[in-house]
Amino acid sequence: MDTALFSPCSLFGTEDKLSDSDSEDTQTFDEREHSFPGMVLLIREFSFHQVNANMLWPGASIFAEWLIGYQYLLKGRRIIELGSGTGALAIFLKKSLDVEITTSDFDDKEIEDNIAYNCTANGISVLPHIRHTWGQEFGMEHPDWDLILASDILLCKCGN
Repeated sequence: MDTALFSPCSLFGTEDKLSDSDSEDTQTFDEREHSFPGMVLLIREFSFHQVNANMLWPGASIFAEWLIGYQYLLKGRRIIELGSGTGALAIFLKKSLDVEITTSDFDDKEIEDNIAYNCTANGISVLPHIRHTWGQEFGMEHPDWDLILASDILLCKCGN
């Protein structure tokens, strides 16, 4: 896996946030190959996102390795992945284990479109996606997933 470089400001935000028009003008995309157990995925990442859903975080490939070792936990389950970001983990699971999986992340069309792009780039149909902002009502009274996956979704600003 390539090393991702980013500034602490991009992780935790700053008082001087870019306006929506500024971020749209400076958004760039980068496609990189990322190694997962038994395959390489082409994942498009983008330069900035207010909730850091723009890049593939290192825990995804580590979690993928663990899930392969315990794949019996996934078989026959309806899965939702929280904080899908680029969609890489869900794409890997769909390709390697043919699981029924839904991606979910912040309520933002840019994230949803990028996950769809990454699905297509890796030869699978676009996965179902739910846009959801944490802390808001979910919008489904009786979701029928029986397994929730989450990798690299918590970020803590430590220190001052």
